[in-house]
Amino acid sequence: MSMLRRSAKFAPHCFYCGRGNDDGRQLCLAHSNELAVGRGASHKSHDILGAIVCMDCHDLIDGRWGALTEEERRAMYRKAHMRTLAWWVEAGYLKVP
Repeated sequence: MSMLRRSAKFAPHCFYCGRGNDDGRQLCLAHSNELAVGRGASHKSHDILGAIVCMDCHDLIDGRWGALTEEERRAMYRKAHMRTLAWWVEAGYLKVP
């Protein structure tokens, strides 16, 4: 498991809905579902393209439940991804030149 995937355990909250992560077990890394960034059958995109979210938001992003359109799911993922990137930089998981 990569450092970025493990970082979900230490994230303060879901970077979409804000659900807390008090016990370190409420969040996970949702990978991009975009074919253009390397996702394919049985192949996840790179962890750096992930978004730290709660399981409910992950289910919505992946379309497992809810009535969101594809564009709504993509927008939800992008918002969480950008917030995740900002936290990774702030927390020292990623370095920006």
